[in-house]
Amino acid sequence: MGFIRGGLLVVVSIMLFLSFLVGNVFLTLNLSLDYETIKPELVSVVKDLVADKIGLIGEIENDFGIMGSYCENNSEFVFNEQGYTFVIPCDIISNGSEAILDYGINSLVDEIYYKDYDCGVLDCLKETETAFFLVSKEAKDYWNSKFYFLVMVSLILIALMFFLVEQKTNLPIITGSLLTISALPFMKLDWILSFISNNSFLQIFAVFFTKAHTVFLISFILGLVLLGAGIGLKLLKFGTGKDKKVSQKEVKEIVKEEISKKTK
Repeated sequence: MGFIRGGLLVVVSIMLFLSFLVGNVFLTLNLSLDYETIKPELVSVVKDLVADKIGLIGEIENDFGIMGSYCENNSEFVFNEQGYTFVIPCDIISNGSEAILDYGINSLVDEIYYKDYDCGVLDCLKETETAFFLVSKEAKDYWNSKFYFLVMVSLILIALMFFLVEQKTNLPIITGSLLTISALPFMKLDWILSFISNNSFLQIFAVFFTKAHTVFLISFILGLVLLGAGIGLKLLKFGTGKDKKVSQKEVKEIVKEEISKKTK
């Protein structure tokens, strides 16, 4: 029975570690896709990959004179290029072509991030025209839901471990250790990915893990707290789940003492 119990504890512990590890990945993706976090990175990527492709730079250079004339009697200039609509205020146009380009790129980033992508996750990944789904708010919400799902899975596994461990003080120690170890791969992940930022495709990939170190700190500190709590409970001798054992010699002494009392 003890062997089976121990084997189940090992299996559940492995499952809990994997749940922590994958959960850290989902949390990293969720935090990295926060709008304020991803916008500076996305602006740079969009400028490199999209500006020339959709002809935004050429459109601005060719129509700059027309924009100026149009703005004499209007407040904004609207044009469409490769399926993207740009609305440029005239006060931006008056600041020159560079200001127009920066405003257009920022507008495109906003459109990409907040766009309502009418497709499932797998379908969006298959369709090249919706590849920007990966850096959208919908993607952030998707990873956020997956993270909380794994939180629930982890809590269920911890509950199972509670019934499998003989000494209950071992539960926070095991849980804290697994959580701490699962955090270690994220300690330098953003630093490692920074070395591949010269490649445009890999630069986009690195954007997804900009908050890896933050996730490392969250999981590592929480793991240490649980580990410390477990050690503290052991030192205080709480929750051992075992009654004090009486030796055979002590039993004999008690019996003799009781017999002697009755014979007197």
